[in-house]
Amino acid sequence: MRSFTPKIIAAASIFAAIPLSSAYAVHRHHRAQVDTMTTASVPADPDTRAATQQLLGVKQGIRDARQAGKISEDKARDLMRQADAIRPTGGRSAIGEINNLDQRLQNATGQG
Repeated sequence: MRSFTPKIIAAASIFAAIPLSSAYAVHRHHRAQVDTMTTASVPADPDTRAATQQLLGVKQGIRDARQAGKISEDKARDLMRQADAIRPTGGRSAIGEINNLDQRLQNATGQG
């Protein structure tokens, strides 16, 4: 009986490893592409990604300035509307719009 147990363990290990190895091989050969149009992933274009990050930073700055009492709620709402109107896919023009909005925020808080 003792010599029989290691043979069973070895055979069971091999049979258990076969489905795992084939699943791993299939997964490696059929990698799915990330669909940036239907997921909430980061844009693939570096300019768009930079503009998106910069726009998110300006929006956070608007929220922080409002919470600190540096700007009024009306001014914060106006700046946030302007930020929402900017589409970061516009390339350099979008970055220019974001920079202008950031400058308006700095002027409103007295830092510009």
